[in-house]
Amino acid sequence: MTVSSPAAPDRLRLLHGDDRPLQELRELRAGPATVLLDGVDLRYLRIGATELVRRIYTAVRDVDWDTVPGAVSNLTVTEGSGGFRVEFDARHVRSEIDFSWHGVITGDESGRLEVLFDGRAERICPYNRIGICVHHPWRETAGARFTARTPEGEIEGTFPDLIGPQRFENGVYHALFPAFDRLEIELRDGGRVLLELEGDLWETEDHRNWTDANFKTYSTPLSRGRPTPLQAGQPLRQRLVVTPLDVPARVVASGPVRLTLGPPTGTRVPPVGLGQDRDRHRPQERERELLAALAPEHLRVELRLGTEAWRDALAAAQDVARAAGCLLEVSLHLLAEHAGTLAEVAAALADGPAVARVLVINADSRTATPAETTQSDLVDLARDGLATALPGAAFLGGTEIYFTELNRTRPRLERWDGVCYSISPQIHAFTDVDVMENLDAQAETVRSARALAAGKPVVVSPITLRRRVNFHAAGDPPPTPPGELPDSVDVRQSALFGAAWTAGSLAYVAAAGASAVTYYETTGWRGVLERASGSELSERFRSAPGEAFPLYHPLADAGEWRGAEVLACSSTDVLVAVGLAVRTADGAARLLVANLTPVEREIVAGPLDGRLGLRRLNESTAAAAAADPAAFRAASEPAVTAGELRLRLAPYEVVRIDPAAP
Repeated sequence: MTVSSPAAPDRLRLLHGDDRPLQELRELRAGPATVLLDGVDLRYLRIGATELVRRIYTAVRDVDWDTVPGAVSNLTVTEGSGGFRVEFDARHVRSEIDFSWHGVITGDESGRLEVLFDGRAERICPYNRIGICVHHPWRETAGARFTARTPEGEIEGTFPDLIGPQRFENGVYHALFPAFDRLEIELRDGGRVLLELEGDLWETEDHRNWTDANFKTYSTPLSRGRPTPLQAGQPLRQRLVVTPLDVPARVVASGPVRLTLGPPTGTRVPPVGLGQDRDRHRPQERERELLAALAPEHLRVELRLGTEAWRDALAAAQDVARAAGCLLEVSLHLLAEHAGTLAEVAAALADGPAVARVLVINADSRTATPAETTQSDLVDLARDGLATALPGAAFLGGTEIYFTELNRTRPRLERWDGVCYSISPQIHAFTDVDVMENLDAQAETVRSARALAAGKPVVVSPITLRRRVNFHAAGDPPPTPPGELPDSVDVRQSALFGAAWTAGSLAYVAAAGASAVTYYETTGWRGVLERASGSELSERFRSAPGEAFPLYHPLADAGEWRGAEVLACSSTDVLVAVGLAVRTADGAARLLVANLTPVEREIVAGPLDGRLGLRRLNESTAAAAAADPAAFRAASEPAVTAGELRLRLAPYEVVRIDPAAP
């Protein structure tokens, strides 16, 4: 998956939102092993088709758990017979952090890798994490046996299948098992991988909690509490050695990526809604037309009863819901002391569009506290106050934060109609490769949530490309500097990348059995279409006034297929292409395919037979899809197949495949 092709700025902006170069990954070989060099990180250490390690990198995280990126200099890469050497310097500077380090990465003819990290604080550095981290691929690691050497002796265990909680007890976080300096993991397809660590103790957590598609081994145990600040000039040195042991060289499948349609999964395409714009924007005529054509099932509105602002928020949301012809999903931020306000809320809701569900959120929710999930009596309070005015509405509890919180502080939900939580793919990693890589972990959160909820409905609300707020910040966030985009905005929202990511997300949450899903907002730089007034910062967030963003179209497809039976759709390479396959009420199989990479890919999908109609969303059609979504969606190109359909997909292309109209 090496990416190195140059592209013009306009093309880059269409592909991934701005004119920065596409991510360049360089393959290096260490004996029987291959690994991709991404800047100064290593990705996808493999022997044949067996993935041993997903990523090795150095993390620098400040006291709010924000990642502080590093500026790399003096990078040299030397390749020899059977091995390689990478050497560089890096410096991380932001706010209170100023940390520099020298790195050396080597791979030898046996497949053994060594990473040396030699750093120092340039001034006093308060921090939460600085050091080497390792990601273990979740598919190869979940359920795997391990042996670890701890200060108290050797331990054995098994990585969890369902997502393992990150416990928080006595003021500190706890890992899956005690801290160690040596970890050996048995691989699913045979052999083992050995990690030996020096300079600190390491811990391992289940990164799927935050929809990262891996287990993570990190330095400086969280169980020690927050680290003492580094003093000016204080050194920090670490060493990691990764050794493959008896790993069979399974043959790498050649040829195109294959998507194979299978039997029904037992799930259906969930109702899909949108979130209210956080500035409570009321759409203009064209925006209303596009929202109505998209036909979301619901509009999510947050009612925070601790302030009078809930009234304006609700009035604006009711106006938008009427324009879109949809229901409301109410995220009700509630405390017991707000009981007297519920009669007013009920009256206001009764005068507007019908309410599909009420997500009851503890108004004092904060991560790693007992209030991070909803107390059972709050759901009872909301139901008692609102149910008469909202016939047919479901009442759920859970968290407005991530699956992490739901998994850690598991609520009493016997009297609830279901559970809820939110998803963002960018809690820990942010590049194009990272965001696409983490897609399949969304299904893992739904699978684990369904087990936790004992079969009750699971609602994911909302799913956003960027985090809405920093739930882990120690204090209030700093104001956004003039000319900069807010932290909650991702320029890929208006790019083809966003469409491919959204199609992948829909595929995973639908197949896993989510009962309802909310995506993004309605308009603007967090929405599905640009406002008639255009982008607020057009030089930073590129879009045309009134256009439909590419991600509008996979959401519209899911809306058209609401309630359809989801079919299994396996991919021979989930990092390259995924598909959402359904069987609609007419008995026809339909398919949405996404190329998750910035290069052209050949895909084979089947079994598919007969005359088909294809609708392609790519660089050639994006302008038409943005300017006239209805005309774009009505058009198709013909195809005929007998068993398999072979396609060449452009970068981040999304293709819808339907039986041809008679």
